[in-house]
Amino acid sequence: MTDGPDMLIVADATKGKQLASALGVEKTACVSDPYDALSELGRRCWSAVVLSAPRADLGGLARAARRLQKRARLVAACEPATEPEVRAMVGRCLDDYFIHPPSREDVAHLRQAVAVDSPDGASRLGPRRTARLVEAARDVTTLEACAAQIVTEQFGVPCAWHNAGEVPSGMRAVLMSAGAAPRVLAWTPPAGAVDESGLLEELRQLLPPLEESARRAESLHKLAITDHLTGAYNRRYFYAVTDQILQCAPRGDSRIAMLLFDIDDFKHYNDTYSYAVGDEILREIARLVRKVTRSHDLVARIGGDEFAVLFQSAEAPRAAGSRPLDDAYVLADRFRRAVATHEFPSLGPRAVGRLSVSGGLARFPADGVTCRELLRAADRAIKRAKQAGKNAIELISRA
Repeated sequence: MTDGPDMLIVADATKGKQLASALGVEKTACVSDPYDALSELGRRCWSAVVLSAPRADLGGLARAARRLQKRARLVAACEPATEPEVRAMVGRCLDDYFIHPPSREDVAHLRQAVAVDSPDGASRLGPRRTARLVEAARDVTTLEACAAQIVTEQFGVPCAWHNAGEVPSGMRAVLMSAGAAPRVLAWTPPAGAVDESGLLEELRQLLPPLEESARRAESLHKLAITDHLTGAYNRRYFYAVTDQILQCAPRGDSRIAMLLFDIDDFKHYNDTYSYAVGDEILREIARLVRKVTRSHDLVARIGGDEFAVLFQSAEAPRAAGSRPLDDAYVLADRFRRAVATHEFPSLGPRAVGRLSVSGGLARFPADGVTCRELLRAADRAIKRAKQAGKNAIELISRA
């Protein structure tokens, strides 16, 4: 930033130059000796102070810097190995930290968070709004909503995001996302509206690295909650989310049911056709179960050839005498029949009717009030289905 705030970097000469270059703040001073640093901190006011870690005197230097520079933004630049130690100082003697070398979002965050008001006192994005944007960068949708809210707050004019090329007539684009499918923030500005504060320009600089961070966060989140082979949710996520849902559900509410199923004689297909074919069967089974379930139902691969589905009613409690468990059974049996009549390409041209599944259906709260309790109950029903000849969905109980 050409009119950037003053920043003091306390680091050895090499790392100081690296940080100054990466952060891109024009008015920067670098010192390596802690006594020289204390002298600079006591001599004048700084908008930001960056302390390089690891260093044995980091805690003492940070506390001294805080006493001498009560208004400065105090940040540590640390190595991955020292991140836990530095993180523990945040909120006590540090305002924030980042891993060296800083990412694009770290740079944007720091440069904006230490921004000072322009000489004429005009409002800028400022640290609070920047912090809101950084916090919203968990996913692109949340980040876009936050940016739109900030623009609305600043100018008092409603605005909304649109796909590029679909901005309604009469609206003017003020921001554009940097994604593969660009999105445009548009508004209908009041007559004579001018962005004298420079807020829109700062948003244009800050949003691209935050959008990249949000997309990376979305990608990592998806990897963390899905099964790598089938794309269904994984066991850990299914257990956690199911327990959250059950804890919030009224105990008198029987609109929730758990289906547990596996592929009959799956080991035979693995041994006969190879594990590659077995993997393709698992992927196809996951596609089939997603076709017959609803968007609010949870589908997960529990392990091996075992899958679970949490059926939830998206509607309000039904009238007395209704049987919502029957809806789950209908969906589960529809899936069973879909498997039995499906042609699995990996098994060859005469594959129709060669695969089947057996499942057990348990209901909340009659058969269990936690994920594990419902799965254990459903597993008992599966055993009954296997004993009865397989290719069936058994209810653990009916009420």
